[in-house]
Amino acid sequence: MIQLEAEARSGAKSTVPVPAKTASPSAPTSAVIRIGVLSDNGLFRSGLRKILQAYRSVVLVGEGSSPPVRDLVRACAPHILLVDAQSGNALAVCGEVRQIGPRPRVILARAEGDDDWALRALKSGARGILGKTATVETLLKAVRVVHGGEVWASKEVLTLTVEELAASSPRKEEPSIKSRLSQRQQEIVRLIASGRRNKEVADRLAITEATVKAHVTHIFQKLSLRGRG
Repeated sequence: MIQLEAEARSGAKSTVPVPAKTASPSAPTSAVIRIGVLSDNGLFRSGLRKILQAYRSVVLVGEGSSPPVRDLVRACAPHILLVDAQSGNALAVCGEVRQIGPRPRVILARAEGDDDWALRALKSGARGILGKTATVETLLKAVRVVHGGEVWASKEVLTLTVEELAASSPRKEEPSIKSRLSQRQQEIVRLIASGRRNKEVADRLAITEATVKAHVTHIFQKLSLRGRG
């Protein structure tokens, strides 16, 4: 259930969220990324509130303490929903948001360093994953990247995603996969699926490791359109 901030402190409950204060009235509306926060941890919400209100490029438009998420999305229309990964229902929230539509895009914050869990989160619909040690700078960069339509996750997690997609795709689907990827991206998928890490792929193709990571991100975006998981 979504709770109002004032009522949450007093113990009363409501099913209607209240928009949060804007970060800066002088920030141009068209350039501002609208952020929603979902967590049952009051310290987590208040911490993010203080961080976001200090930057003009983002605005906190609403907060919630628990699902259902639709009420929060309907009332505040966020571009990005920051979800507390420590909540037991974090992955369920990702699935619920994915059913709503292309917006908001979910970023899970305070995630443990568990690559397998992160892989499940991406398959559930998350578009970004931030660890417990993420800095404010990293948070803001992740918000911009995900808002722009890309995926924010460690290279290890993205590599695992590509490996799983490549390994689980039946041969009869190969033409469909190939039609989505460039020739270079197909090369990278084959190399990663054979067990090579990003550095080894970069050496083999005579490109930088950063370029491989960028390709892996784009590969994930393209293949994720298949609706796997």
